[in-house]
Formats: sequence, structure tokens, C-alpha cells
Amino acid sequence: MYECKIAEKLVELRTSKGVTQGDVAQSLSVSNKTVSKWENGTSTPDVSMVVELAKYYGVTTDSLLGLSKDKKQSTKEEICSMFEGLDHKESVLKAFEIERSIVPALFGRISEKDTDIYGTEEMFPTDISRFYRSNITHQNIFKFASSSEDVNLSVMLLKNKTNFSWMNDADKQKGIVKAFRLLSSEDALSVIYFIHSKNCSVRFTADYVARNTDIEESRVVKILDELVDIGSCDWVTAHLAEGEVKVYECYGDGIVLSLISLAFEKMCGRNYYNCSYNGNCQMIGGK
Repeated sequence: MYECKIAEKLVELRTSKGVTQGDVAQSLSVSNKTVSKWENGTSTPDVSMVVELAKYYGVTTDSLLGLSKDKKQSTKEEICSMFEGLDHKESVLKAFEIERSIVPALFGRISEKDTDIYGTEEMFPTDISRFYRSNITHQNIFKFASSSEDVNLSVMLLKNKTNFSWMNDADKQKGIVKAFRLLSSEDALSVIYFIHSKNCSVRFTADYVARNTDIEESRVVKILDELVDIGSCDWVTAHLAEGEVKVYECYGDGIVLSLISLAFEKMCGRNYYNCSYNGNCQMIGGK
């Protein structure tokens, strides 16, 4: 009876999640045949695998075993369960592990037939959590999230072994200053805005950008060349009947947009936080 119940439950959960036996097998590092045997009642998962299955499907082990009524865990409950029994150091590292696992997990669930839909659909977190803003500041970890009509952003920073000593390295200072000097110009922000907008094609000329931003072409060329220098753009020479033309190419730079978004939140964002813990964020120096 027990084997039958868990087998039926596994089929029900997999169907509800919309995944195949192969997807389950890959996620749990077992064979397709093993998952098939679990679901047809030929064999049952051992205790450790029951725990992994419960985490995978977002239910309690009692629910999976048919010992309690179904109650799907909320995202918060699922994450909290991952931190049970961990000390402070393990918890900080687990938080970073979760953060790094989100996007690979997301892309792992996108099949080829969904690629076109995924590439065109626009999604805004504000529909789910309106104007959410949080700030967690701690000696070992900084976490900031913002969800508004202007900016949807999540960033995590952990203490590094060099204690940010590179900030005092002359050569690295020059590179960092180069990027911030470019972003400190109003003209540069206007150019960056346009080449990231839907009104601009992936490939463009400085003349085209100048006409659409009302900025002198010579200034646009300087900005675009600086973007090339920091790795945000690329360029090729097009040989046309009227002569050679420099054609720039930009598919968008998420790091640059993130830097600008963080600056926007720092200087223009609301001071109110839905969740805030302001501890010590002096990560430089000391142990």
C-alpha cells in the first residue's frame, strides 16, 4: 500500500510540475529507469532520496509519503528549510549558492520549443510584489533588491579574501575610474539609453545615434569608442560606395545597466524599505 501511494504521488507531482521523467532523473542525478521504477511501484526511493524528491517538488516529506494532507511549500518555506541546521558561515555560503543557482535552474527548464516565447515575452516583478525594496547589510554579506516601475534589480555582495585591496591598486584604479568617468557624463547616459532601446538596431553608425540623440556626432564617436574600450560595444569597418564607414555593434551590456541602476537607486530611489537590516558593511580589513 505504501509503495502504491508514493508511486501515485510521484506521478501526480511530476505531472503537476510539467516535467518529464528524464528531467527528474537529471535533476536528482539518477537514471530514467530509476524514476520509472519509483513511479510504477517496482521500487521505492530510499530515505535520503525522499528528502531530495520533497525539495524538488516543493512539498514536505510527510506529504510525499502520504502521511499528511498536501500542502505545497511557499518559496520562503522552501528556502528556509535549506538553512535548517546550518551555522552562520554555512548559511552565508548557502545564500550565495542559491543566488548563483537561480538562473541556471531557470534556463534548465526552458525547452527548445519555448525559446521563441521566452525571448519575446516581457515580465515585470512589480506585478507580483509591488514596489518591493529591501536592504540587508552585514559584515559578511550585502543583499539589495528593488522592484518598481523604474528598476527591477537584485544584487548580492560577499566579503572577498583580498578585502578589496584591489581598490588601492593604481593600475586597477585607472580601469575602474575609466568606466565611472564614462558613466558620469549626461551625454554618455543618453547614448547608452538609446543604443539599449528598441528604437536602435544591434548595428548602427555614430551618425545614426547622433541624429536620434541630438548630440554632436564627434561627441557620439568619442562615447562609442569609450564603450568599445570598456567592452560594451564592438565595431567593424563597412566598405561602401561612398567610402569606409565605422559600424558599431551592441547587444546590450547588463553590467553597465546594473551600475547605472544601482546609481539611480542610490540617488533617486525611495528611502523606504519593506525589509531592512542595517548592520556593519565595513568589509575592508579585519577578520
